[in-house]
Amino acid sequence: MLCEMPALSSRRERVRKEGLIALTADYVRQRSEKLAVETQFRVQNYTVPLHRPAEFSLSAVYGFGRQRAKRLAAEVGLHGAYPLNRMRESQRSYIRRALAAACVNYDDPAQAAGAALQKEVSLNIKRLKEIRCYRGIRHELRLPSRGQRTKGNARTRRRMGPLN
Repeated sequence: MLCEMPALSSRRERVRKEGLIALTADYVRQRSEKLAVETQFRVQNYTVPLHRPAEFSLSAVYGFGRQRAKRLAAEVGLHGAYPLNRMRESQRSYIRRALAAACVNYDDPAQAAGAALQKEVSLNIKRLKEIRCYRGIRHELRLPSRGQRTKGNARTRRRMGPLN
């Protein structure tokens, strides 16, 4: 059954190499699986790119900034601008496990990341709103809550408007 042509190969080269005019879909699939290189991995609903250095790519996960990402890379033994795709598979799997553990760590907010940390932050804001403190009211009105002026800036925050 003739179906697909492989990507980026000339017909003459393919005929010389394979002795075929066209390739079956199974053959193309097998070749693409061999050539497939992992470019990213997922932790919860975050996509971590592998072609960037650890401190920048791990910051794709909510709660992992550059400092925390550097610390995690140092635990594995990586220092400097070393991309994740150049490290050993054991190092990559350690980082994956650490990220996954932090994303489901609902017990300790200091070590949490991802959905666990977002839930903690939303619960804190909800508590502030319930006790009707100044910061909670500012959150309700969708105004800056850390003392910024609203006359000349914070336009985006004000444009969102209060929730009715």
